[in-house]
Amino acid sequence: MASNNADQVVFDKVAEINASKESWNIRVKVVMLWKPTYVNNPNMVTSLDMILIDQEGSRIQATIKKNLIPVFESLFDEGAIREISNFAMASNQSEYMLVPHKHKINFYKTTKVRVSNDFVDTVDPYHFISFPDLLARNFDTRVAFDFLGEVVSSDPMRVIVEYGREKRLMNLVAQDLSGTRIAVALWGSFAMKLNTYISQHNNDTAPVIILLCLAKLKIWGGQPQIGNCLFGSRLHINDDMPQILEFKSKINALDTNVESSSRTSQLNSDTVVANPEDYYLRFEIKNIDEIPDFNEEVGLTIIATIIGFDMDDGWYSFYCRDCSKKVTKNHDDVDAGPFHCDGCGFVSDVFGKIRIVVRVQDESGSSSFVLFERHVKDLIHRGNQWLMDKIAKFRFPCSICRTTRAYTVHKLTDDERVLDEVTKRSSNHQHDHINDNGTPVNKLNKENTNYVHDDNLDVVDLEAVTPSSSTGKRPIEIDANNESLEWSSSKTSVVRDTLKIPKLEKLD
Repeated sequence: MASNNADQVVFDKVAEINASKESWNIRVKVVMLWKPTYVNNPNMVTSLDMILIDQEGSRIQATIKKNLIPVFESLFDEGAIREISNFAMASNQSEYMLVPHKHKINFYKTTKVRVSNDFVDTVDPYHFISFPDLLARNFDTRVAFDFLGEVVSSDPMRVIVEYGREKRLMNLVAQDLSGTRIAVALWGSFAMKLNTYISQHNNDTAPVIILLCLAKLKIWGGQPQIGNCLFGSRLHINDDMPQILEFKSKINALDTNVESSSRTSQLNSDTVVANPEDYYLRFEIKNIDEIPDFNEEVGLTIIATIIGFDMDDGWYSFYCRDCSKKVTKNHDDVDAGPFHCDGCGFVSDVFGKIRIVVRVQDESGSSSFVLFERHVKDLIHRGNQWLMDKIAKFRFPCSICRTTRAYTVHKLTDDERVLDEVTKRSSNHQHDHINDNGTPVNKLNKENTNYVHDDNLDVVDLEAVTPSSSTGKRPIEIDANNESLEWSSSKTSVVRDTLKIPKLEKLD
């Protein structure tokens, strides 16, 4: 902060503030404000979060921790102009960021907040990315963005029941003014909101325009898919706001002779209850000894028992912070950078992605399966004792992806209902489906199965992995007495490169 005289204060630019010094003073507008909650306790607030923007359009995320909410909450509303000083600068570098700023603001008890009206409000608070850039992933995919498009088709909303909890999912297709289309998956209350709107406006001929604030992009089946964040996202449907009204007016101005058929909408407001087993019954049910018969990437359902963890092959890989691509250790030219990224060249800013290898067995044989970070966290959520108790008896059906030398787990469960249904279906198919030559066919009965029509129950990173490659990876050590799981190198007694995973709360 600097001052020209006693009467005028020069405020720091949001784009320039960082952790290099203690004292910063900013004047910003509150663009969005929300209260995150615990995943396993939606009634318990964890913090008060905001997106702030300055007069030049630079945005930054700010967080007020739970214990300080009573101190500051009354001072903030969406649209409010505030002068803020004496705050902490925390790192905002992660696999998923709400804004591109490398830092975020954390409030101290001594943070000062002043009301202000002196703000040149000419900057568009929304950050839209074109459909072609979304499809080509021609942007920093770690950063959230705002999404605007016309809904041209939608599937029935699915209610997915797992472990006694209900999740709602609605898959749809949206297009821009040129007719370029992209898949969208709305979860939870967002799915319910759009489903209700379509149901209530079933006879309307007007286009359905959605604006999804703080959207995220995931890749499913090699294709981009837009979705809402767990917290912070906001869905507007045909609201009277400038961005949606302008989009509608441009649709009305389009030449009806050009691509008129592309503007036909097929919207569905039905609701389908999807049982947990539906996902696994989509795929062929195979034994472990049948997996090598497939020479290309394919989805299969396997029922097997985990017989142990391969501690020598339990690793984490490093990925480029800028493009999220996997990096390799640079041993040739250390001065160029410690890691090499195929997309960015030599880099030093990387993050670790966890993976562990489990040995599984069924009546036909045994094999190694790879679990990535999401599945590892799912196990940790259940507590260390639960994990240890399950090691010798954890049976699960999983959908897997065939890779070069390993099998990647898409999704796994130990739900007894799912196990029983998949086992029963597998047994029935062995007897009910016979080829003309008398050979049994392991195939699902489409007439009796409530199929899930696409794979968007869970979006995961399907990376081909080779367990024998040791570049940039470390075996896993589990310390049950520690408050965190320590993943470190057991190959050396001199240097221990570790990645700490905070202890997570138990879900059930």
